[in-house]
Amino acid sequence: MLDFEFTEEQKMLRETVRDFVNTELKPRASDIDRNEAIPPEIINKLRELGFLGVAFPAEYGGSGFGEVGYCVLQEEIGRGCMSTATFVGAHQSIGSNAIYIGGSEELKKKYLVPLAEGKMIGAFALTEVLA
Repeated sequence: MLDFEFTEEQKMLRETVRDFVNTELKPRASDIDRNEAIPPEIINKLRELGFLGVAFPAEYGGSGFGEVGYCVLQEEIGRGCMSTATFVGAHQSIGSNAIYIGGSEELKKKYLVPLAEGKMIGAFALTEVLA
């Protein structure tokens, strides 16, 4: 039988993210949307709390919570500010995950570690024919 309960670590992550969202992010969500910019102090706090690399293993600078931890993070951040959740998703899921999945060890050490640590911000360029 499969166990669908969160581990104690995942519960702790959820509470940490929830506290950050309730005290620091949610009160500023309207300003973030209105200004179309996430303040540097919010990005710095995401980095300090290890949220910008939550899915990646510690050996690559991440917090080691894996995909379930990433989902917990995104659910809680999205509850408070979808703009910030989109930023975190673009950074971690699109911008950094391609290197984690398909990058060489050299690329992972050079780029993934600083991305997961929040020292660099990830992005991903995409084009669509006839768009």
